[in-house]
Amino acid sequence: MVPGFNSEVEHRERRYHIQTEDLGTANQCLLTLVYDAGAILTRIKVPYAEILGPQASHEQIHAFMDAHHRRVIGDIRADRLTANAPPARTLEDLIVEALPTPGESTAGAAPGEAHPAAERKAGGAEGGSA
Repeated sequence: MVPGFNSEVEHRERRYHIQTEDLGTANQCLLTLVYDAGAILTRIKVPYAEILGPQASHEQIHAFMDAHHRRVIGDIRADRLTANAPPARTLEDLIVEALPTPGESTAGAAPGEAHPAAERKAGGAEGGSA
């Protein structure tokens, strides 16, 4: 696993925290979370094995992660990530969305798939992308 990046960006009188990390060799993905006032504004997952190949070196992953992290910062500054973004959600909101409501069955959801109730509660919208 390659060490990640954390940045604070001020834009339009708001302060955003951007956190990018490598999810490790088992996942071969980068995960970037953009926080606004402590709530997750956007979650971006990038599978790097498809881009760098399954045997990418730590140096290649680090360079790709750095470029991705800088691109997200650029998107914030250019209003591509914050404009029309969904409302900020806390970690608690995300957990509640994933849990079934009383009387709902989890049957029919494949492992790793979002529960149908979570899709309804979230309005079927994904957190955002770059």
